[in-house]
Amino acid sequence: MIVKGKCVLKRVVTIGIFALINLSSAEALTVKQSVIEVMNTNPVVQERLRNYRATREDLNVAESEYLPSVDFRASLGYTKAGMLKSGNASWNHTVADENYGNYESSLVLTQNLFDGFGTTYKVSYQQARILAAAYNYIEKANDIAYKMTNAYLNVLREYELLQTARENVQINEEIFKKVKDLYDSGLTTDSEVKKIESALSLARSNLTVQKNNTRDKEYNFRRILGRMPQVAEMVKPDLNISMPSSAEGAAEYAINHNPSLLVSRYNIKGAQSLWKQHQKEFYPKVDLEVTQNFNDVEKINRFDQPDDRFKARVVLSYNLYRGGADEATVQKDISKINQEVETKRDLKRQVVEALDLSWNAYTMIELQLKDLRDYKKFAEKTLELYKEEYDLGRRSLLDLLTAQNDVINSRAQIIKAEYDYLLAKYRILDAMGLLPLAIVGDTKEFDARVNLYVNGDANQVLDTVPVSYDVDNDKIADDEDLCDNSLLENNIMPYGCVKMTRDSDGDGIINSKDKCPNTPKNAKVSPDGCAVDVDMDGVKDYKDKCPNTPLGYTVNDVGCATSLNLGVNFAYYSDVIDKNSYANIERFAEFAKKNKQYKIHIVGHTSSRGDAELNKRLSKKRAEAVKKALINLGIAADRITTEGRGEEDPIADNNTPEGRYINRRVEIELTLDD
Repeated sequence: MIVKGKCVLKRVVTIGIFALINLSSAEALTVKQSVIEVMNTNPVVQERLRNYRATREDLNVAESEYLPSVDFRASLGYTKAGMLKSGNASWNHTVADENYGNYESSLVLTQNLFDGFGTTYKVSYQQARILAAAYNYIEKANDIAYKMTNAYLNVLREYELLQTARENVQINEEIFKKVKDLYDSGLTTDSEVKKIESALSLARSNLTVQKNNTRDKEYNFRRILGRMPQVAEMVKPDLNISMPSSAEGAAEYAINHNPSLLVSRYNIKGAQSLWKQHQKEFYPKVDLEVTQNFNDVEKINRFDQPDDRFKARVVLSYNLYRGGADEATVQKDISKINQEVETKRDLKRQVVEALDLSWNAYTMIELQLKDLRDYKKFAEKTLELYKEEYDLGRRSLLDLLTAQNDVINSRAQIIKAEYDYLLAKYRILDAMGLLPLAIVGDTKEFDARVNLYVNGDANQVLDTVPVSYDVDNDKIADDEDLCDNSLLENNIMPYGCVKMTRDSDGDGIINSKDKCPNTPKNAKVSPDGCAVDVDMDGVKDYKDKCPNTPLGYTVNDVGCATSLNLGVNFAYYSDVIDKNSYANIERFAEFAKKNKQYKIHIVGHTSSRGDAELNKRLSKKRAEAVKKALINLGIAADRITTEGRGEEDPIADNNTPEGRYINRRVEIELTLDD
């Protein structure tokens, strides 16, 4: 309804347009913050807001026809007349010259009394246009919100894939170094070297391709938000909301709440009102006219006379024939109504299709992820076994590289699938018209920008001139600004963008200070950008599955202990544990208590002096002595096995007393309990 010239619009659905927040470069840019910001700065959204405000003024124009029109006209001039001769004897006459000044004025009030209901339906038409413009704004806002979310996630996805590609290069470089060392020592063939060189070249090529893909997504991000992303400030979202129980339920909601369909609904209402408005031409028009005329002259003459006249009258005008134009206009309007109905039907199909495709991706990727995680687990286990078998000569380099490729591929596939799964959920919400609400939360206050609210008067915001041509206030005119939504910082370049302090690996250390530019994004790093190794076992924390391994333990590729020289040495031909060595056994017992996942295999050794068979039995006794000590310290017996290797595997020179003492030892081998 219309109240005092203001349009009060009924709220149909809560779909928010968002208030601008101030972000500093030190803050993390979340999906929520980026969506809020893009709603306030993206030109597409702002253009639709201005279109809404312009359309709202059309209603004021239409409503003005309910009110009278008042026109005033005045003229002041000079007149010269006279000496008119006919040139015909039978009509011969003469008029004397007249020269005089004259003044004329009139005041006319016109009030329409009836125009075939044209004004009524014209107002209805403009009201429908306003609602269509309001939901068109919501439609574009939702569209930009989704594009922002999509661009945000794509940047994060490509950076994760970039880290995987870098890791692949790193691994291939490490393998190449080991193979090259073997080749230089004469322990492998040239073909093995060429094979790893080939794999390394391919890994580097894939890295270059991934760098290109990543840069493309950064440019897409800038297209939406108006500035380049700073990946170190971005956070992968966690969309923990209840999704619809079925695709059909989501579709039913979508066809009643999707902004595009709401726009089409009011386009139909507008076409219907326009059809009724144009039927006014079949009715007479009735106006009330009130006129006051006042004419005066400088002197009495035979042409113009003083006149002071008031008239009030009702004027009826009625077109009887216009060549069929009115019938054609009405018929055209009927076709327009049908056109808008068909447009809405097609839009409904598009919405249902988009939702079906998104729902299908949502359900299928969820199943796919289960298999991909199994694929990754088995690929990593296979690689671990292949490495051991390769060291024992049971696997070829080709086997090792194939297993390595499976691991890298599994990680890349999981990264892609996880982001696709997240995007599928966002697409479902977008089709339902709920994406901004799901990301931002309560958006009621922002819907008032286009007067979609529950209570209160219409929000009448007027645009002004002059228009700002530097929207981000960075002192670079928009026409010259490549990043026209830069944050207020001191390092704005002449082309309008912030000077990139690129952090290629996303570890928070810019490239110019990063000594390890390929560190995975989530790895904890030191100030120089290199991953930390807190337990100093040689395996960086981001790879370390056993992060608190004590010093002195030999560990595998994932940082878990595999063996330990216990530091327990024996006197010649003795299996008695020296008191000074007992402290080492106690320390190991504490480790074993805290790490019950390990099975303990104790291996006893001797020097080369004496009989080999006796030494074998002696070494077994030494292992049993340590086992007994561990049991006494609280270690379960079923976790411990023993072995005596005699004088095999010396670690020092048996030709010296010192070397022989070192060889009379006990070592611990650890295996994870499956």
